[in-house]
Amino acid sequence: MYPNPTLRGRFTQEGLTTASGPRIVVMCFDRLDRDLGEAIAAIAANDNARAHDRLCHAQEIVHELLCMLDLDVWEHAPRLAAIYRYVIELLTRSNVKKTDGEAIEARGLLAELAEAFREALIARPVAAEHVVASAQLSVRA
Repeated sequence: MYPNPTLRGRFTQEGLTTASGPRIVVMCFDRLDRDLGEAIAAIAANDNARAHDRLCHAQEIVHELLCMLDLDVWEHAPRLAAIYRYVIELLTRSNVKKTDGEAIEARGLLAELAEAFREALIARPVAAEHVVASAQLSVRA
């Protein structure tokens, strides 16, 4: 696929280490969109192994986003946590039933969140940085 996987890996790692916290969150949403697109296509093609792999990876990312939230730091964190939990539930149901309806719904919800994070990053980068930095501190503790 790529001529030099080591170079690609190094590029990806360097991108992650130099990206700001809010930018990493946006990158997670981008990856979620890709994973869910692939999962939906795999379900349509009856490729259950691929669908399972992509849905599980998406669940892992959403779980990490959920774990990063510090419910005491940001007033909207409990509502965002509820959305993340609901998305995890949708992805689990989609994976168990191997139907795409739940994955499509989850993808739509995550796309809306991604857009909100992108707008916050552009409009209020300092505030976005504070929220993500606070969340990351709670994960490390």
